[in-house]
Amino acid sequence: MVIFLLWWASACCIFTLVDARATSHLYRELLNNAPPGITYTFPRGSNALMSVKTTTTTSSKPYIQKLQPIHSAARTNKRSVAAILGTHQRSVGGTGYTNVSTTNAYGTQYATDSFWDGSKVKLLLDTGSSDTWAVAKSFQCINYAGGYIPQESCSFGPYSVEKFQYGRTEPASHMYIQYGDGETVSGPMGFSDITVGNLTVSRQQVCLANSTYWLGNNVTSGLLGMAFPALTNAFLGDGTDHELGSAIQYSPFFTSLVDQGKIDPIFSLAIDRNSSTGMLALGGIAPATGLDETREVSMDMIITNLIGIPATSYAYSFYTVIPDGWYYDHSTSTKKIPYIVDSGTTLCYLPPNLAEAINAAYSPPGVYMWMYGAYFTDCNALSPLVAVILNGVKFWINPQDMIYRNMVDPISGLCMTGIASGGAGPYILGDVFMQNALSIFDIGQAKMRFIPRDKY
Repeated sequence: MVIFLLWWASACCIFTLVDARATSHLYRELLNNAPPGITYTFPRGSNALMSVKTTTTTSSKPYIQKLQPIHSAARTNKRSVAAILGTHQRSVGGTGYTNVSTTNAYGTQYATDSFWDGSKVKLLLDTGSSDTWAVAKSFQCINYAGGYIPQESCSFGPYSVEKFQYGRTEPASHMYIQYGDGETVSGPMGFSDITVGNLTVSRQQVCLANSTYWLGNNVTSGLLGMAFPALTNAFLGDGTDHELGSAIQYSPFFTSLVDQGKIDPIFSLAIDRNSSTGMLALGGIAPATGLDETREVSMDMIITNLIGIPATSYAYSFYTVIPDGWYYDHSTSTKKIPYIVDSGTTLCYLPPNLAEAINAAYSPPGVYMWMYGAYFTDCNALSPLVAVILNGVKFWINPQDMIYRNMVDPISGLCMTGIASGGAGPYILGDVFMQNALSIFDIGQAKMRFIPRDKY
């Protein structure tokens, strides 16, 4: 959403992250504003011998995979980074994302067609987690109390995977994940061939979930995690010990793609609004429409210890950047705060005061509804001009994304806004932002790059 993979700690993750002129001031500002249980790290120096697998500048033939937005009519995507952070924050004394666990936001998820040992499966695409799993054909669906219920109650899409082509891990290990809303997924780990966008990872470590408490969408049958090894959820044994001491880190899908020499260490994601597809490009830049390449920006990734896992103190975990601030309604907020770029989170989650100010700038103003944990306004309201400032460039949020007109409160008739409060933080650039930019995850250079998509 832990054996340490040397490749990611060295060759891929280049440790020249923050310009020396700004490091000291920025680091102090981050520490002064850090919520409970969260630390930030700016590694310094670079070892040229360790920086072998870097992104080439001639990647012209990316492997393209179309994405499918999946609209859930019951709730927002509670498996997002926001839910993970909220759970951790509440455990260490912060207020957390209490809004996420109670929301009913009719959210959008994005799925990709994949092949698991030759069997076609549709998997949720998530840049905020690392594990790849599919539900086993003979899985047990359980309810919140742990009682067995019919498989169809978990609402998975078609499931046909029965075994690992290359057998179980040795020693035996299992995956266990508990999401912020109480959903759980667990099952044995083994090795299978995973294909996405005509690229196959041979003997990828994956999980066949055999026990789930799951609120599915009747379309997808698992999840494809695109983040770093530090966020993997593997544990020794067959499924009873989920303590940190039994955690073992492994190479997730994208790491394995690069490690096996299939692509350069880069992928990009274009999420389209009001469309049947988005676009994932593995090993290069997606040929998205509406790009303003004259305003492309490049930003350093930072290491953030957000969820209490020791490895996240010294290794990359989430895709985290530090914007210059936000522009809204002729005002500018320049407070330096980390944000996670996450395709699995529908809304943008901002500091409470900033979220309140932006929502107050709608006409009529947005009102906070505690039962959803989000702001709502008239479905025909005028949205304020809003932009996130990245490396000096304003990335405007299209007014279409500032109001979710298909997310209507049935009692008031109001529509949900695209800006929510992120509680104690850290904060998130979710789909509301990603629908307005081509997001380039340049792992080889330890950079996040963005190209505006103001109009398409």
